[in-house]
Amino acid sequence: MIATTAKANGPVIKRLLVRCPSTAKLTPTGQTIEEQLWADAKVKDQKFDCPHCDQTHTWNKKDVVLAR
Repeated sequence: MIATTAKANGPVIKRLLVRCPSTAKLTPTGQTIEEQLWADAKVKDQKFDCPHCDQTHTWNKKDVVLAR
């Protein structure tokens, strides 16, 4: 298999995941971003209802794990 660059196939899109502080399980935020834009992205504090512990958590950029 030959590796291709993002230019040949378009931008690399990543999903934003955050870790539940109670269970340590990763949870999708429902948001995506082009990988090359992540370093300069500004992310405000956001909340999500966690399916792992049924609590509401607040997350920000430092909490994000980028995934395929």
